[in-house]
Amino acid sequence: MHKWWARRLGSVFRAILLYSLADENLEGWSQKPDTLWDYFRRDVNLNGKIVLDPMMGGGTTVVEALRLGCRVIAGDINPVSWFLVKKQVDDIDPELLSRTLKKLDDELGPQLRQYYETTCPECGEKAEAIYYFHYKVGSCTKCAKEIPLMRNFFLARNTIRASDFVVCPRCWNIFETKDAKKMTKCTKCNERFIPTKRYYSKGRSYTCIDENCGQNERIVDFTREFGKFKEQMYAIEFYCRHCDSSNNKKLMNGRGYKAPDQKDRDTLAKAIEEYQEISQSLPIPDVMIPVGVETTRALNHGYRKFSDMFNQRQLLNLGKIYRWILEIDDWNLKEFFVLAFSNCLKYNNMFAKYNATRGFITDIFRTHSFSPSMSPVEANCYDTMRGRGAFTSFVNLIIEGKEYCRNPFERVYDGETMVKIHFPSRKSPKIVEKYENLLKSGDVMLRCGSSEHLEIPDESVDVVVTDPPYYGNVMYSELSNFFYVWLRLGLKNRYDIFRNPLVPTEREIIENRYQGKGRNEFIQELTKVFSESNRVLSADGILVFTFHHKKRDAWGAILRTVLDSGFYVTASYPVRSEMKSSTHLHDLDNIVYDMIFVCRKRSEQVASKSWKSIKSAIEQAAVEMIMNLQKNGETPSSVDVFAIVLGKCLEVYSKHYPLVIDDDKKVSPEMALRSIEELMGGL
Repeated sequence: MHKWWARRLGSVFRAILLYSLADENLEGWSQKPDTLWDYFRRDVNLNGKIVLDPMMGGGTTVVEALRLGCRVIAGDINPVSWFLVKKQVDDIDPELLSRTLKKLDDELGPQLRQYYETTCPECGEKAEAIYYFHYKVGSCTKCAKEIPLMRNFFLARNTIRASDFVVCPRCWNIFETKDAKKMTKCTKCNERFIPTKRYYSKGRSYTCIDENCGQNERIVDFTREFGKFKEQMYAIEFYCRHCDSSNNKKLMNGRGYKAPDQKDRDTLAKAIEEYQEISQSLPIPDVMIPVGVETTRALNHGYRKFSDMFNQRQLLNLGKIYRWILEIDDWNLKEFFVLAFSNCLKYNNMFAKYNATRGFITDIFRTHSFSPSMSPVEANCYDTMRGRGAFTSFVNLIIEGKEYCRNPFERVYDGETMVKIHFPSRKSPKIVEKYENLLKSGDVMLRCGSSEHLEIPDESVDVVVTDPPYYGNVMYSELSNFFYVWLRLGLKNRYDIFRNPLVPTEREIIENRYQGKGRNEFIQELTKVFSESNRVLSADGILVFTFHHKKRDAWGAILRTVLDSGFYVTASYPVRSEMKSSTHLHDLDNIVYDMIFVCRKRSEQVASKSWKSIKSAIEQAAVEMIMNLQKNGETPSSVDVFAIVLGKCLEVYSKHYPLVIDDDKKVSPEMALRSIEELMGGL
């Protein structure tokens, strides 16, 4: 229902919960993998067993635990996390959402759609703009020429005809060619060029287009002196209903590309003019972008406020939609529309890019960062027959989600085809604020704040399942500020947690140099949360968490946290962290697997063990795990092997800490991890 970073797969967390909580009271339970998988097609009820997730993030644990009939205690320091999880749990009639969307369209639709009208170049009929393509305009500080900061002039792939749409760098004509990698000639001005060749923009710098000048400019130096680059529209992807219905072969199912004409430029100018006239009446955040790990690039490119990330047509139409939403009287209904609006922002900004080979827009968070685009793409922000990013599609996404909540189902592969299995609908979960109310009549206790101190009794939780921050991998507060500054405008008068201008960072568990937090701070704060989890966990309960990282220091930090909070690792398993199609994994040297760690409370008595025998056990366990993955068609990379070996180190070492001995000396966690890297070469 809303973007959250590094959201884990529901199927994985459902399996974790089944293994952690199912027992002989569950019919047919035998703790075998094939039996476990069988429960994915059953309506399982774990009869109110209590699950704690002290760092809930996107709420995967919450959703899966409620689905299995558990009671849930969950919280997060981040208000954006709290709000999106709250709305995932809250109930609403999908029909009410549909009627309200229809009302919005009746009252606002025509004045929003006018700014996305264009003319089809094939038939001359009115068409719908899906995406507007812009380039940033630099200038030469030596000869003052304007320079289009285009990486290349390949626009998009025509998958139907196996050809390419390209842009002429001389006259800006858009035409088709057989292969954008080869020399081609413009159909309008006869300019010869290779569309995929890099021309003016070269990463951190650009070169003057005048061959007699050739001045090279650093982007950061230019924006520091002159501010953010202005943007120029150069292409439009459109959808023509008339051509689609008449099966025009020149278009791709009614979709095509065109250079903007005077009408298109006038439409944009009209939007800018109206925005300048009414901007003060629109709910648009006027908040400065804070300095941070992931905001530095945006600041270096001249972006000063979060509103700078949008062009004026976007701000005009988004502001109108949001203003309408905030006038809804029904608060539950309003909040669902606020959620949809917030989620649509990820596509409707000038950091979005275009996937030229697949023909769709990619959102601002295609990576866990703010990465300014030299060729940003502006989506139709309200409603479109084709393409991604329209506000209406995100309302429909919530409608679909709430229909699923009322009529849940699972798709299961039966050996030949996917079978859709329906389950009985459960009552709508009830959210409460206090533990006493959870036991009486509640289903989920949601908290926004630190989980260092929980107002629940000792040993009152059956299992702790969580996905803690991965050291410094994802800067949650920095990224979520993008949504928070908009959400705050609608929610600050109802919820105190939205009163601050930005997401609070004081208690955030992270490694972030701009917050003055390093390894020690990460260990100290996470240990507090894990120690509190230890206090509230039942004597025979388990803590299960996921983790991965490329740096040994991060593994050392997580091992130290487990040990200092009174746990030891009883088992570890590698599991895919995200879907195979994830943009964070595709063609990147990233870790594919999360390590799932199962922990129990440490007893006072620990048997001593030699470091030599522990290293041998680690090597044997890692080899067996890697061979098992390969046997099942997986090919773990070197960084995955690294994660698996260190994961097994945490497991075997923690069972005997602090009595791990090497030549009569105790082996510290840091010494163990440094030493274990010697095993990498042989695996």
